[in-house]
Amino acid sequence: MLVIKNPHHINHNPHWKFVLGQDVYETRDIPERAIVIENKLKEDKEFKFINAKSFPEYFISNTHPYFRFIKQTSKAIKDDKTENYPDLFPGEGANLPRKIDPLWGGLYCTDCVTPIMKGTYQAARGSAEAALTGAKILLENDKKEVYALCRPSGHHAGPRVFGGYCYFNNVVLAANLLLEKGKVALLDIDYHHGNGTQEFFSSNDKVFTSSIHADPEVEYPYFWGYEKEIYEGPAILANYNAPLPFNTTDDIYLEALEKVLYKIKTFNPDFLVISAGFDTHKEDTIGFFNLSTDVYTLIGKKLANLQLPTLICQEGGYNLNVLGDSVYNFLKGFSQLR
Repeated sequence: MLVIKNPHHINHNPHWKFVLGQDVYETRDIPERAIVIENKLKEDKEFKFINAKSFPEYFISNTHPYFRFIKQTSKAIKDDKTENYPDLFPGEGANLPRKIDPLWGGLYCTDCVTPIMKGTYQAARGSAEAALTGAKILLENDKKEVYALCRPSGHHAGPRVFGGYCYFNNVVLAANLLLEKGKVALLDIDYHHGNGTQEFFSSNDKVFTSSIHADPEVEYPYFWGYEKEIYEGPAILANYNAPLPFNTTDDIYLEALEKVLYKIKTFNPDFLVISAGFDTHKEDTIGFFNLSTDVYTLIGKKLANLQLPTLICQEGGYNLNVLGDSVYNFLKGFSQLR
């Protein structure tokens, strides 16, 4: 299997965030996530690595209205050393000073856990270019499957706002390319609902969006991902959400997956794009599902059975002790039936 790397991801290291006005040091979306995955895959010679290709800015800027905001804010930051920004950490209950508004962009960002730092634009663009490279390869070559090792993630970035550790929506940008040659099915298997992805295609009957995720009644993103959400007009049957409860086991998850696979087959797409998050693992530090490491092999096999040209884009997964094995099992299971 071909693996597309984003060498710029290491420049984005958001070691802090704000929660309710307090500074909280955060160690989840760290560069080591991608490094652990890469090192694990390199143990198997069946995985071949290339770097993401460069694409003109308009491939991203035409889709994301906040592209310029992220780029200019990132370029304006001198460095990421918190001691040079004492007003960023005013303490509980303090009013955040006006001078840090550009870091959060209330107009464009849904939260305070997705900071723009000096290397953020370069990393986010590189992540998008990894997905775009994968889509281009599917269009121009004989490849049946490509894995884009995207970091930062993208599925929470929507047509109006970004957030949830996501800046540009990698799978949406890839799908826009693939639409040149046919219909696209997008499947999100991250622990969290792919709200940005769903919103992008809510009126496009050439794209089927689906997501298996934690119930938004009790989990982020809260306002999206409910089972009864349906599109309007010609795209009315082009979305399916499968919210699941806390402590979801392998069997429950696989049952939901079968329903999604049936929906995808009915849609009859020409391409499949997967938002592959592994924060569904029972030992993940951010999720509350109970999936085993071994079940990802079976999930990969079931998706491979669709026999579609497939782009797999990395999303979440935050326990470094199990992330590499989870991704490896999924990709190995997928490639075994190709």
